Amino acid sequence: MSQEENNKSLMRRWYDEMWTPCNFDLIPELAGPNYTRHDMMGTRTVTGEEYRDSLKGFASDWTISNFHYFLMSEANFITSIGSWTVQNIDGQGGSGQWDWVQIFRIEDGRLVETWLPAMGGNDVKWTADDVPSQDRIVRL
Repeated sequence: MSQEENNKSLMRRWYDEMWTPCNFDLIPELAGPNYTRHDMMGTRTVTGEEYRDSLKGFASDWTISNFHYFLMSEANFITSIGSWTVQNIDGQGGSGQWDWVQIFRIEDGRLVETWLPAMGGNDVKWTADDVPSQDRIVRL
């Protein structure tokens, strides 16, 4: 399997096995040992265990639905474009939609760095048709 296919396989596990069921115990297997995140909270480097524990602290009761993503891989980088709805996002039954374009760097089969500039918003909502899929790719 090519490096790009290995990258996609890792990301499918990240989304399908970890995020979709909120199975945060998989994080240390998929990310780390040091995982640098550039996101709306700034830049920080955490271990897989620290990231797992932080998500367990606020997202354990989430339910993910309407989850669509598309992956593009080049060398040890992979980009995802996606959208999902999170139920119980506020711990009180509220829901919210998150839309993103996120880039990851992979080393030794694990996520070690990510860039996620912004997500969601009240005035912008993507539909499933807004997220690319294999059947809509134009090849030149």
